[in-house]
Amino acid sequence: MTDLLKTIQDLNLDPQKLQQLVTTAKDNPFAAMGMVQELGIAPEALQKVMSAVMANPGTLLELAKQFGVNDDLIASMKQHVPGADKLPL
Repeated sequence: MTDLLKTIQDLNLDPQKLQQLVTTAKDNPFAAMGMVQELGIAPEALQKVMSAVMANPGTLLELAKQFGVNDDLIASMKQHVPGADKLPL
């Protein structure tokens, strides 16, 4: 289990809310920040998530796929992730 997946699971978020957060982050990052606050994600947990994503950006795409984010959105996200074109997603 990756550190990112463990941290997300520890947050015990509703998968639908997590998917909505990912979709919102793509379209409007500032609105996504508001959603993070609404979901009650502690700054320490958010820092862990961001550290894990920065260490291995492809992990975010893999998790997005695992959590049911649609393929079109994942393809769009790949454009912003270094090395994502080499991922089998």
